[in-house]
Amino acid sequence: MVVDNILITGATGLLGKELIKILKDKFNDINLYHPTSKELNILNLNQLQSYFANNKIDLVIHCAAYTDTKKAEIDLVDCMNVNIVGTCNIVSCCTEKSIKLVYISTDHVFDGEKGNYTSYDYVNPVGKYAKSKTAGEFAVKMYDNSLIIRTSFFGNTFPHEIAFCDQWTTKDYIDIMAPKILDACLSNIFGVFHCASEKRTLYDLAIQRKPQVKKGYRHDYNHKYVKDTSLI
Repeated sequence: MVVDNILITGATGLLGKELIKILKDKFNDINLYHPTSKELNILNLNQLQSYFANNKIDLVIHCAAYTDTKKAEIDLVDCMNVNIVGTCNIVSCCTEKSIKLVYISTDHVFDGEKGNYTSYDYVNPVGKYAKSKTAGEFAVKMYDNSLIIRTSFFGNTFPHEIAFCDQWTTKDYIDIMAPKILDACLSNIFGVFHCASEKRTLYDLAIQRKPQVKKGYRHDYNHKYVKDTSLI
């Protein structure tokens, strides 16, 4: 897909910053918009419409999201507004201007019971964050000129002291995943796409960049951790 003008929402987030870095390093001829949330509030439809009217945009990569899964359980309104209302506003603006929309979704749209999820599997979100991202997906699916990328990533290092040996994932580190995600964004793919790395336990992933990480097991904790969110 040939694009000259790209808007990235959530530009100050983990993925947004990495995509901007790659785009600036690889493409000198792309006009890149990456406003902060203060400069462009996705909850303000009038401001969004004005921004889209005043700027030439060929592609929107919608990274902006409420991502704190634990806090979302008690911070329902903010999570719902950002992930559902904000996404609906983006869909509305893209629809008005016939702009391709890429929505960054998550492996959390699945319940994690069986793993090896394909893009054709039925979603079954558990938890408020997961449900809000799934709702965002349904809004995006109403717009044909769109791509939903389900993916998952850490920063450049493993952020926890313990990693489960009985939890399976296709998650990876941001420097590995971001180029794959960007390739999908710039492709001619529409619909739903799973952007994933090799399947392994969380512990096997963790020790790659944090050799001192301790082994853990899901059953040792009161919180219900999912078993397998691997994507194919």
